[in-house]
Amino acid sequence: MKKNSAKSNRALSFGLNSAFLTLVVLAIVGVVNFAAQQYPQKLDTTKNKLHTFSDQSEKVMKGLTKELHATLYGDFGTREKYRPVIDNYKKLSNKFKFELVDPNKEPTRAKTAGIKKMETLVLTYGEKTSKIEEITEEKVTNEIIKLTKDTKQVVCAITGHGEKSITDAGQDGYASVKKGLEDQSYAVKEFTLSQEAKIPADCTAIAIFGPNKAFFPNEIKILNDYLNAGGRAVIALEAAVAQVDQSKEIRAFLHDWGVDMKGGLIIDPVSRMLGVEASVPIFVTFNNDQTIGKDFKQQCYFPFTRPVDLVNPAPSGLTTTWLAKTTPKAWGEMDMNSIAKGAVQFNQGTDIPGPLTGAVVVTGKKDPKAAKETRLVVFGSAQFANNQFSRFGGNADLILNSISWTLEDESMISIRTKEDEAGHVELSQQQGIAIFWTAVVIIPLMIAALGIVIWVRRKKL
Repeated sequence: MKKNSAKSNRALSFGLNSAFLTLVVLAIVGVVNFAAQQYPQKLDTTKNKLHTFSDQSEKVMKGLTKELHATLYGDFGTREKYRPVIDNYKKLSNKFKFELVDPNKEPTRAKTAGIKKMETLVLTYGEKTSKIEEITEEKVTNEIIKLTKDTKQVVCAITGHGEKSITDAGQDGYASVKKGLEDQSYAVKEFTLSQEAKIPADCTAIAIFGPNKAFFPNEIKILNDYLNAGGRAVIALEAAVAQVDQSKEIRAFLHDWGVDMKGGLIIDPVSRMLGVEASVPIFVTFNNDQTIGKDFKQQCYFPFTRPVDLVNPAPSGLTTTWLAKTTPKAWGEMDMNSIAKGAVQFNQGTDIPGPLTGAVVVTGKKDPKAAKETRLVVFGSAQFANNQFSRFGGNADLILNSISWTLEDESMISIRTKEDEAGHVELSQQQGIAIFWTAVVIIPLMIAALGIVIWVRRKKL
């Protein structure tokens, strides 16, 4: 009897322990689930942070001055499909108001709103309304920008000196810059400087991308007059590698504005580790004291870059600052003949040692009577912003942020949404050799040696 009683007590004890542990586990699961509901956290492991809202979206939403109403036309499944996007906008601003309308249940309302298909998002901000049929962060944020802009600023691209067109969708064109500006609700147009007596009055800022022909004296005077009056400009030149350098006039003009645009070409051996030519230097350091470069952590790639320096002292009334610098291993190759021969090497005393500046910023008033300060950004490369290279690193963000800064539209200075792309691994030659020896030679030899040792020891047993 005592034996049975002991067994019963032991079974009861085990049962109570099991029940207690089950309750503890359920309690822990319940607490964790409650905490997850109250304080949800997400981990975005995609390379381009596709599921994390961009800095641009955050700035736009925090800049709302009144309620933004978002009406999604669709059923319950539609709401669940776009819940992550909608929830992210809700978190960014309490001025974002969301409503779901099922066209099948409220056909009159859908017809009145002009809805032609399910999964349509209608944004209303004050008196302005916009429809979005492809609901992504990029599309929604761009439409919000357009709704919140009171006036449309105009960026005028100068032509007539061999500049590639801002409407050209080819590799060398700048259609990607045009699209980026239009997405931010700027207007973009081209004009020929030689056909104008002055910069058109509707131009809020001007852009010059990669001229390879000389500017006439009268054109230089028009540019000078424009900047003296408080004009805004982004000017991007590049090294003359395969042609005669025709930039004497524009370089002299920039020198008067505190920018020493040198000849030569920046060479960066670090670029070869990424599988690109040394004539495409990597810019890794940005001026955190300047609005454009503040918190800018992306690498930029500037093909055929001239070294850019600052005139010291700066012209009276102006403040000049560097914006982007190369790696210390880069240098400014001043012997263009050696480049043509393919025999490039750093020559002490002739070439310019790195790190080198590839972009500078100028602010201030040369004319104290000017109504506003001049804002000027100068790049030593023009190709970094074209359709081919603007896709890489932070190139697109840098050119668009620079233009936004000249327009005094700091709210648009941000890191924009990134597109998904195929994953790839970039290895230097040394890394490839190390991986080969480790994976193909060393590890197999170690395994073979270990197998021989085990075989010999077992033979002795």
